[in-house]
Amino acid sequence: MELAVIGIPEFTLGFRISGIRKVFDAESGAEAAKIFREMMQDAEVGIIITDDKTIQSLDDRTREDVEISVRPVTVIVSAESTAQEALRKMILKSIGVDLWKS
Repeated sequence: MELAVIGIPEFTLGFRISGIRKVFDAESGAEAAKIFREMMQDAEVGIIITDDKTIQSLDDRTREDVEISVRPVTVIVSAESTAQEALRKMILKSIGVDLWKS
């Protein structure tokens, strides 16, 4: 299972430096949508990491497809608290366990 990273160059740079092979820069929503569709069809990709700005730039249909996908699961990295809730939902969806449950 491989990891893919999609986002603006400022977001993807650290992942690229760390040696992740599937790192894609997307300057526009249309470009990001094309890359997301390709990665969602790639059987080797199990996790896609992106930033909140990139996910918000997607058209509604692509964003919905990304959000409901179990394989690959998309992790949205953000400073906002809503990202933590999104991550909780994605983990619950992918492994069936709520890791935040008390």
